[in-house]
Amino acid sequence: MRNNNKTTAAMLMTSLLLAACGGGDDVSNTPPPVGSALNAGAGSPTGAEGSCSATTAGVNWDALMTEVCPKLSDYNLFADATDPTAGPTRGGVSYDLSTALFSDYTSKYRFIFVPEGKTVSYNPSEVLDFPVGTVITKTFALPANTAMRDGEELVIETRLLINRADGWFALPYYWSSDSDATLTIAGKRLTGLTTINNQGQQITFDYAVPKAADCSSCHSIVPDLAGSGDEREQIFLPIGPKVRYLNNDHAYADGTVYNQLQYWAEGELLAGLPLNLQDVEEAPVFNDQVPVASLSASELNDAARAYLDINCAHCHRAGLTLPADYAGPAGSSGVQLEYNRNYADSPSKFGVCKEPIAGGKDGYPYDVIPGNPDDSYLLFRMTTLESRHKMPELARNTAHMEGTTLIRSWIDQLPTASCSPTP
Repeated sequence: MRNNNKTTAAMLMTSLLLAACGGGDDVSNTPPPVGSALNAGAGSPTGAEGSCSATTAGVNWDALMTEVCPKLSDYNLFADATDPTAGPTRGGVSYDLSTALFSDYTSKYRFIFVPEGKTVSYNPSEVLDFPVGTVITKTFALPANTAMRDGEELVIETRLLINRADGWFALPYYWSSDSDATLTIAGKRLTGLTTINNQGQQITFDYAVPKAADCSSCHSIVPDLAGSGDEREQIFLPIGPKVRYLNNDHAYADGTVYNQLQYWAEGELLAGLPLNLQDVEEAPVFNDQVPVASLSASELNDAARAYLDINCAHCHRAGLTLPADYAGPAGSSGVQLEYNRNYADSPSKFGVCKEPIAGGKDGYPYDVIPGNPDDSYLLFRMTTLESRHKMPELARNTAHMEGTTLIRSWIDQLPTASCSPTP
C-alpha cells in the first residue's frame, strides 16, 4: 500500500485540469474551449495484438484490449505512474457520483478513458452506453480521518473495467509499493486498517481487495432462463455511471462550476443528452458530511432511495428499464430497490412487511417494518459483519454509520403498514 500526502483538493484540481486537457505528454494550462473534444488526441486501439511492454506516448490501448498486464503502469493510464488519483494520460476525464457505493470509508478517484473519435451514448435510466475501447478506473484510498479527506490517505487499490470487443472485463490492481500496483487476480485481505470517522471514533477493520472473479457477482444482470434451450448469458455492466449520479455540478480547474453531463456533451464525449437538464433524472448528493437530522421528509426519502439504489439495487432489481427477462442476481428475492421504482405502487418491493427469504434471522420478522428500524432485517443486514447476513456481501468489512443513520431515519418515517408497531 502507498501513502498519499497530497490534499484531495489539490489532487482534484490537478486531475480536472489534466483530464480536461487530455493529460500525458502534451498538457496545456487551461481546459479546452467548449466544443473541442475531450478525447482529442487520445489515440485508440489499432486492432493489433497488444504488448504489456510496449512504449507508447499515450494510453496503451492495444494492451488494454488484449492483454492481462502484471502492472498497472503497463497500460500507461496516468502521466505519473505512481499516482492513480490524478493526471490521467491524454483523453482521461475525471468524474464523481452524487451518491456513491460505500466501500469501507475509502475515498474514490474515478476516470473514464474513451478512444479518440468515439462517444458515450445517453441512457435515461441505465448505465451510459460506453463504446468498445472504453476504460473506467477507480482508485480506493483510505483517509486517516474521514472528516478531513483532503489530508493523509493510504492508496490501496485501482480497479479497471475495460470494454473489450467481447464485453466488459475487470482487473484489480493492489498498490503493494509506492511505485506501482500489481495484478491481484486472487484478491488480497489487509488486516488492521484504521481510520477516524466523522464522529471522531477510531475504526479498525480488515479490507478485502476483490478477486477478479468476484466482480461479476455485483456487476452482472442475469437472464430468467425460459428452459434448456435458452442459452442467454449474464451481461456484465458498470454500476455507478448513470446519468442520475452524474447530473450534478463539478468544480473545474479554472474555478468554474459545471454540470458533468453538460461538460461531457459540450466536450463531444457524450451524445444524446437532452437540451434541458431538467428533463434528466437527478439523484441527490449524499455523503458522510450530510446531516441526516436536518433533511426534510422529502429530502430524506430521496436520499435513502438513492443510497439503497447505489448500494443494493445492482443485485436487488428486476424488470423496469432492464432488458426483457433480465434481473439483478438477487432480483428474485422480492426485494427490488431501484431508484426509479415507485414506492407507492408496491411497498413490499422495498421489503415492507415482507418476510425475509432463506431463513432470515430470529428477532427480525420482516425486511422493513415502518416505524421500527431496530427490528427490520434490512437495517440489521447493513450493520452486521456476520457473513451469513451482511449486505452488501462484498466491499464492506465495517458498518457505514452515516448510511445506516440515513436508512434508520427513512424506515422510522415510512407510512404506517400492517406490520408497524401498534401505537
